[in-house]
Amino acid sequence: MQEQICAPVGAERLQQKASFTPLKKETSKVLAFVNQKGGTGKTTIAQNLAVCFDLYHDKRVLCVDLDPQGNLGQGLLHNQIDTPKTADRLLVVPKASINEYIIKVRPNIDLIHNRFQKELHEAVDRLPLLPDLLRRQIGPALARYDYIFIDTPAGLCRSTQIAVEAANQVVLIVSCGMYGLKDMIAVIDWMLENCNRLIKPMPSIRVALNNYDKHRRFDRDFKLELQRIFGDELLQTHIRPSVRIIEAAARGVSVVERN
Repeated sequence: MQEQICAPVGAERLQQKASFTPLKKETSKVLAFVNQKGGTGKTTIAQNLAVCFDLYHDKRVLCVDLDPQGNLGQGLLHNQIDTPKTADRLLVVPKASINEYIIKVRPNIDLIHNRFQKELHEAVDRLPLLPDLLRRQIGPALARYDYIFIDTPAGLCRSTQIAVEAANQVVLIVSCGMYGLKDMIAVIDWMLENCNRLIKPMPSIRVALNNYDKHRRFDRDFKLELQRIFGDELLQTHIRPSVRIIEAAARGVSVVERN
């Protein structure tokens, strides 16, 4: 590889989280899919993982879309979703009735949809960073599911902060590229700062490598650098570029359901 990939300053902070007290075991495990850049595959990976948990492991999953683009639901349902009860509204309405926000999309998969509503999204951005906001709003629904998947928007905004704060585990999606590693370390430093402000433990971190082509030397070297920095936190399954994934999402199905 012509240019060496070096860990940005601050990568060693990843090791600091071991000093935090682990989170207590919850009824359902909450995963947030995060990257500060768009187009890295957060939404597509969350969609397909939810379907795999349903089809192959008989797990109940609640998908929460905190991205006002609303693409998470579009990859799970072919039909247009039209509801005023969005995830943004859920965050800003006190004592919301969670059942009014949940849409069944598969036998074992439910969805809290989102779409862009200017006033609501601006209200979310103005929310103070409070502990357990999303968990409080979801409330008793936590006990109904094995997993809760939270899709986040691009950028280190309030919606992403709320998702990370609610999560037991953050799945950092990194796409092979020169700036992917630097961006990911920036997200980790940002997460650590927020957790320190809230006096809360860091959620555990897993790293998913997307758009990985083993035939490209750059990608192979990039993976080795991720392994050096993150060790076992780098997931062993790497996602290769595939037009099947794109076509499946356009049809409102997962890649494993596409004929």
